[in-house]
Amino acid sequence: MKEVLFYILVVLIGKAYTLLPKTYDARFISLYSTGPEVVDFSKIRFLGRDQRANGTLEIMEDMDDIFSVSAESFIDSSGGGDYKPLPFSVPLQPFCKGMNSYWSYFDASFKYGENTDLPVDTRPCPMPKGVYYLKDVLIKTDGWPTIMPRGYLKGVANLFKNGEYVGTLEVVCHITDLA
Repeated sequence: MKEVLFYILVVLIGKAYTLLPKTYDARFISLYSTGPEVVDFSKIRFLGRDQRANGTLEIMEDMDDIFSVSAESFIDSSGGGDYKPLPFSVPLQPFCKGMNSYWSYFDASFKYGENTDLPVDTRPCPMPKGVYYLKDVLIKTDGWPTIMPRGYLKGVANLFKNGEYVGTLEVVCHITDLA
């Protein structure tokens, strides 16, 4: 019984800790992608002082569960290019399951009908092919961990089709203290 009460206490403390206000801000720095035969991110640019994402992305074929995705994250505290792995990752899994499991981290940033026409509000499976716009997308850290290391955060997502590697999306953002 003590073990159960201890477990409940730990869970409640963890939940309460996530209610603390965020002490950091994030902004886009760069985007690099390979595999434009499946998803083309080459027309996305970061504009303005606050680095808002603008442009279009093109999905060349319906993204269903013949596709799978994995992701890793890295941090470079000094900005010198010496990235160290972080414990935030996505194991290789079917595309639709990955979207449903992890898209909540991006819900605050991408709003269907406001700054994108990518159907992220319903997360359809398959994700339909087509050209989708991004307009003035900023990183909003709602739903992110309360404590994040400061520096350059690199997220690397790998896309596979029928188990074969088809492309990578690498996004770098800068995590700083709130002013």
